[in-house]
Amino acid sequence: MKNLSLIICSLFISALASAQLAPGDIAFLGMQTDNPDAFAFVTLTDVPGNTAVSFTDNGWSGTALFTNENTVTWTAPAGGVALGTVIIIRDDSSGITNGILEGPGTITGALSQLSVSGDQILAYVGDASSPSFIAALSNNLFLETCNTTGTGNTNNTCLPSPLVEGINAISVPGDATEADNIFVDFNNFSGSIDDIRAIIMDPENWTYDDEPENAGYVIWPDWQFNFVLPNASEISFQDGFLSLTEGSSASTINFNISPASFGSQTFTVSLSGAASTEDLSSIPAFEGTDIAVNVPTGSSVASISLSAIADALPEGVETGTLTITATSSGLVAGAGNTLNFEINEAEGVSFVSFSQAAYNANEGDGTVAVTINVSPAPEQTENFIILISENGLSSADYTITPPASSGIINASISAGENSFTFIVNLIDDTEEEGVESLLFTIDELSPGLGIGINSSASLNISDNDGVAVTSGLFINEVMASNTNTIQDENGEFDDWIEIYNGLFVAQDLAGLYITDEEANTTKYLFPSGESATVVPSGGFVLVWADNTPAQGAMHTNFTLSASGEYVGLYASNGDLIHSVTFTALGPNESYGRENESSDNFITFNSGFTTPNASNATSSIEETVDLIGNVYPVPADNQTTIMLSSGKQNKTLHLFDINGKLVANEVIPAGLTTHILNTKILPEGIYLLRIGEGREKSYRKISVAH
Repeated sequence: MKNLSLIICSLFISALASAQLAPGDIAFLGMQTDNPDAFAFVTLTDVPGNTAVSFTDNGWSGTALFTNENTVTWTAPAGGVALGTVIIIRDDSSGITNGILEGPGTITGALSQLSVSGDQILAYVGDASSPSFIAALSNNLFLETCNTTGTGNTNNTCLPSPLVEGINAISVPGDATEADNIFVDFNNFSGSIDDIRAIIMDPENWTYDDEPENAGYVIWPDWQFNFVLPNASEISFQDGFLSLTEGSSASTINFNISPASFGSQTFTVSLSGAASTEDLSSIPAFEGTDIAVNVPTGSSVASISLSAIADALPEGVETGTLTITATSSGLVAGAGNTLNFEINEAEGVSFVSFSQAAYNANEGDGTVAVTINVSPAPEQTENFIILISENGLSSADYTITPPASSGIINASISAGENSFTFIVNLIDDTEEEGVESLLFTIDELSPGLGIGINSSASLNISDNDGVAVTSGLFINEVMASNTNTIQDENGEFDDWIEIYNGLFVAQDLAGLYITDEEANTTKYLFPSGESATVVPSGGFVLVWADNTPAQGAMHTNFTLSASGEYVGLYASNGDLIHSVTFTALGPNESYGRENESSDNFITFNSGFTTPNASNATSSIEETVDLIGNVYPVPADNQTTIMLSSGKQNKTLHLFDINGKLVANEVIPAGLTTHILNTKILPEGIYLLRIGEGREKSYRKISVAH
């Protein structure tokens, strides 16, 4: 067989995810701008584990952060941080890489150039390109009008929304010559969260002085907090029953919270009954049989989204129950803590679905029957096509019955039929090829059909002639100076090499070699028996080039040079699988393929790298064939999508930052405007895909509540 490779590229979004803290969930307690620079803050809510908060003295232009100054990021430990915890961050000399932390968690970076003429610190969660601000402090006055050009005023700034001075931001300018160092001059705080926040936000309660020995961190109080918490809020389902239909749009399930929540709260919704997670999808997504829900401070309502999956299996009415279970200390389940639901078969639409998502065969098996289920049976003849994608083989290696033409099988379902089957005839040869695969995808359905649970199926064909060099593995992206892009499992910012698997079957790196020396092809051997070395179909793994193999199977015995060098992946017999040679890279820059189906390598600037995700997300060109304007930007409760008119139904798919499908809707033919419910989506960046027939268009959208 010919060794041809067609890689199916999945488009995911890469963004740094952070637990969502709300404005006012932390408050600054002090700032020193004399060397050493320092600042302190207190948590006014329980901070979830691994939450990352960034602090910068960059100014705000009204639409974006300037980039001429510094940023330090504090990350909470895995176990989280309790309400009332004080964190102090300082540096011990100008220009150090990382500051000194007093308190739980870890930090990267340093604010080592705070100005003695006055400066500000803005705190935010999320990425610097789309920050969600939660607190601010200045020892100058905040500007009423934002600077919009140049680098902005480095010593003061306007306040970014939703920060409000006296509520979740404070300025303590004092005398122009005496405001170098400031702190809240209180030892013991007592009262509600709102009471204590009000004390901190009153400049009259702050001390300022030009000399650090009079107001610097060395004399800051040992701040103590005694929170008097209100009674827990009662939470209940707004309704007690819900009826769902397979394949229909998602339904919103609302919760009432009374009184409004204090602090950030959480609760869990558990699923039980005959209906299972195989029958349902939800936002937030199921974790096992549970849905974890976050409740921001001051909320009197919460909601989740639930939809019934069209699985193309005749099941009749299915029933289940949702129950409010685990609640945080500020919530208690009320009398309406359960919701019963039913799932009905779709009426007027027949759903088509592959009977299984993957088929495995040997080259010598002769034939493989692939079945597509149809439920319920259509009342009239319906048509669709099946797209064929080849990976590692060509049409000379197999035939299809009924015959395929130009990579397409034309399928027809007569009235009353429940399935469609086609036969793959495998041609046995004597060449050594390894695993090859075909991907079949249902597309271009006539109006009476809908997509069921399995819209595609892979056929993985094992060779019976010997073992060949592993194919379909690629070095996809390389970073040689990782200072704050992504941490390994030990919390370290190490150099990394991303490997992509373009086959339709998972592959194990065990027994393969990776090296940074072309003359030494066996420098690092991936060990056997480790789950971490398995690269899923169409997926990615990161290899940490940190010269510490004792840390695990994915940690090499070499590091990468930021001035540029060679990286190669080799088979156990010494044959080259894939290699790349990169030139000099700056901090947090990477070198990678434009996308997973391209051999063209480019440099991705800091902030646009995509570890563990598709490189295509850094260079997606927004097509306007199907999608016109999308507004507002960012979206809050809903997004309006302007569409081109068309004669066919359109499909809408929305993917989150991890590439997980979070919305799946059908837009009737002819509609030029569609409203997408974003109220229940977490804040962040999403990828919108609109399809009509074989045409697909993409658009990035952002959600901010």
